[in-house]
This record gives sequence, C-alpha cells and structure tokens, in this order.
Amino acid sequence: MKRTSKLLSLLLAALMLASSLAACSSGGDPAETTGSGDSADTTTAPEETTTDPLADTAPNVTYDGYNFRLYGDIADTFVLCTIYREEEKGETVNDAVYNRNKAIEDKFKIKISHVQSAGDVYGLYKDVGTMVAAGDDFGDIACGEGMKNLYTQNALVNLREIDAFDFSKPWWLPAADSLTINNKLYTIQSAIAYNMLAYARVIYMNTDLAKNNNIAIPYDAIREGKWYLDDWIKMTKDVYKDVNGNGARDWNDLYGMAMVGAQYTTTECFGIESVIVNEQGTALVENIMTPEFQKYMDKTCSWLFGGNPGFSYRKSGAKGEQLMDMYTNGTLLSMMNFMQNPIKIIDTINFEYTILPVPKLDENQDDFRVASTGNNFAVPTTIKDKERTGVIIEAMSRLGYIDVFPAYKDLALRGRYSANKDSADMIDIICDHIWISFANHCIPSNPQQFYQKVWADQKDTPEIASKYAAEKSKYEKDIATMNEHYFGTGK
Repeated sequence: MKRTSKLLSLLLAALMLASSLAACSSGGDPAETTGSGDSADTTTAPEETTTDPLADTAPNVTYDGYNFRLYGDIADTFVLCTIYREEEKGETVNDAVYNRNKAIEDKFKIKISHVQSAGDVYGLYKDVGTMVAAGDDFGDIACGEGMKNLYTQNALVNLREIDAFDFSKPWWLPAADSLTINNKLYTIQSAIAYNMLAYARVIYMNTDLAKNNNIAIPYDAIREGKWYLDDWIKMTKDVYKDVNGNGARDWNDLYGMAMVGAQYTTTECFGIESVIVNEQGTALVENIMTPEFQKYMDKTCSWLFGGNPGFSYRKSGAKGEQLMDMYTNGTLLSMMNFMQNPIKIIDTINFEYTILPVPKLDENQDDFRVASTGNNFAVPTTIKDKERTGVIIEAMSRLGYIDVFPAYKDLALRGRYSANKDSADMIDIICDHIWISFANHCIPSNPQQFYQKVWADQKDTPEIASKYAAEKSKYEKDIATMNEHYFGTGK
C-alpha cells in the first residue's frame, strides 16, 4: 500500500488558480530537427497541451433544489465541522468551508444540510447500520467514527463503483490508494473535509526554548529527508529544569518532551504498517512482528521510560496536568500532537514556535509519513442516486482542495510566518506527506495500535512477544473477516 502520489504537491497551483477555475493549456514552439548526412528534414513537433489537473470537469447539471444531507453529530463536532459550517463568522477556515459549500449549492442548484444523528460521533455508525438495514434513505454522507464496523454489513457503497469519482486527482490522495483493497473502497478521505490535515500527527517545537538550550532546529536535514528518530531523542532527552526548585520532577517543570497517555497513530509515522496485502495480492496479512517494529519499540521505550530527565510521562491527563497547558506555559520544548489541537490555543502563547514532521525511523525509511486519523465519511447504500451523490462529493472535494486546504494551512502558520521560509517549508513537507493507514481506519481491532499495549508497562526494555501472543487471536479474527469481505464473496 505504498503511496503512489503525494497529497498536496499542487497546493501552490491551487492558490494561483483559485480565482479562475477553467482548464488552461499551453502550446509548445515548433521544434526543428536536422538529420545526419546530406539530407536534412525539418519536422514540426506536435503542439504540447497541458491539462490543468485542478480543472473543473463536473458535468453541466443541476438538481432542482435537491437536499444534499450530511448525517452526523452536532454541527460543531470535530468531524462534521470539517465539512460543514452553518454561517460566515469572519474566521478563516469557517468561512472557507461555508463559502465552498455555498459555491457548490449555487453550481448544482442544491441545498447542503446537516441531519442530526441519533447517536454521538462515536456511536453514529450503529445508527447508520440500523437505518440501512431498515431501508431508510437518511443521508447522502454519514460523518463520524467507527465506519469500519459497517464494512461487512453491506451498509456502505463501494466508492470505486461511482463513475463521477476521479481517484487520480490530488484531492483524493493518499487515501484513494491506501484504503483501496481489491478495488474496494468504502470510506471517504478526501479534501471534502480538512480533517486529514487537522488530525495529522506532527511535532510542535518551541523555538524560543530551543535557542535558549542551544538546540538547532533541523530545517535543512528535514528538507533533505535526513531527520531521524535518534535525532529527536538526542534533541530532547536531556532538556530539563526544576522550575519551582522543589527538587522533585513534577508536571510544572521544563522538559524536552512530554506525553499524556499512549498517543496513538505514531507507528505509521515511522513507516510501519501492521496489516498489508500479501505479495500475490490475494489476501490481507498481519505485519506486526517485524525488525522495524522491534527497532521502533526498543528506541521509544528506552527514550520514554529509560529515566531520561528531559521526558515526562503521565498515564492520563488529570486536572492540572494537561499536555496543552504545559506547552502553552512555555515549559515544553516539543510535543507530538494533532495539527489542530495547538491551533486552538496558538493565539494565547507568547513564544515562537514551528511545526515539524515526525522524523523517520532510520535511514532505511524511504520517506516521511505524516500519519492522520482524519475521520472517515461514508456513503450509505440506501441513497437513491449514487452518481448524483458522486458528482457533488467530487466537486466539494475539488473546491476543498483549492480553497479550504490553503486556508487551514495559513491558519496553522498563524499568518505571521508568511515571511519565515523555514516554517512555511515545514508545513509544505507535512502536507505533502500525509498518510492514511489501512489498519488504523479499516480493521475494527486496529492492530496498528498494538504498541500501546507494550508502552502500558512503562519499561525501558519492551516485552513484545508475550504482549503479542495475548492479542494475536483477536487480530487474526478481524483480518480473516476482512479477507472474506475484500477477497471472498463479500460485496
């Protein structure tokens, strides 16, 4: 499931074309070629035509006021708000989403609406399954977590069967590749919503603290693809200060790195995928117990639980011990978090920061992977017109890529970094290396999170084999079910 195309390599072109969305072409000058010997032929090269990859190719159709329904939890939840906003508020991302939807409504003569789900964002999939089983046409898109639990119930449309989708377009990548198995794709991860950026796992770095501790931010190494886990460990493991002078390591001290709970979606960042398709392309297979995973566990357990003064760990975020508070107070050099979480508080901090991609495991990892948990959107099988739904989703995804993604990117930089090439380059690299894990998004037991079982012991020398033995049967059962669905008789 190696990514075949980068997600946001065309963002600059998107910004340049935002005001003019028609296709463009450029003609080449005639080329003159002279042959060898006594004879000379002059030939004219065919005119080269460059098709704009962001061009609007939607059919010229309207839908007579059709109500395009987004079925989900309350409108401001972390899932639905990335696709739908009720009104303009003078806020960059809010208004970008609202205006994108308004443009789609005007183009196709439709109304985009939110249908309140019965359950919350976590239990929504149960309601979806129940309504599909009853034959209810309740929405065009279901927005929430847990959609992978519906894969084997024939409740979701195989998106590969909708002709309106062009999965070669950048607004579908990388999920169109990584979540498609045997030409079956059941959940949406596209620029229809900005959540694949919002839930990208990144490193927030306090650059003021870095300067005070004579730590150089590795911008050039990152640009060259030479930023590794060992570098991050070395940068953080000894950064410590007893701020309150009480002689005890407590949550109010200054650290190089801190963590609350076992932060999930990290193994993907290091090129580790726990479920893959076999070489024959005939089945999904478990891929946990690999040398790369052993190396990852050895390095992280030694770093996190080996007594390094620069690291602080809490099993849970009790009141007064929140990671975000620590970062906001300027007592944390670096933290790994979703891109969106610090964005909520960046206007309250008084120090300079930068956002970095999570490093590679080592020099053998081919490229950065910015793992995202961006929650899935699905199309219920009870919709009346799959192609109409497809046309609208494709158009929303395209404009989301052109208008909403750049707005969110600017928000992450908080505007003041427009002249800071280093920080801007890091955001470009992050956006260009988003990765959507099949195991994380599509396997109910989620073996991608097995490392949490190991971290829970908080030992600097991990006991992997015994932990895996306790979980193996659960993973194998789920993978067998998925194989029946993707490669057997399942539709």
